[in-house]
Amino acid sequence: MTIKLLTMDDEKRARIFKALAEKKRIEIVRYLLDRPQFNSCGEIGRTLGMDKSNVTYHLKIMNDAELIKVVREGQNKKIHLVKDMFNTAVPGFLDSL
Repeated sequence: MTIKLLTMDDEKRARIFKALAEKKRIEIVRYLLDRPQFNSCGEIGRTLGMDKSNVTYHLKIMNDAELIKVVREGQNKKIHLVKDMFNTAVPGFLDSL
């Protein structure tokens, strides 16, 4: 059996796995996966029962790992998954949700 190593560095891998090591962040991933359009922090918080500061904290970790893209629109932030990063770093993860 041949294992193909990813081309990303170990620090980036560690950030990705750290971001996915928390239940709330997996819930956020599932939420964003089910709603591929842009979503706001407020929408995520209301749906998942989290306050804005908690959502912001989790989104920062996910953004640092490049698992999400955050786009500012005026005072709002719109969020969506970066599926290519998931497919490269953890193939099959999104399908398992």
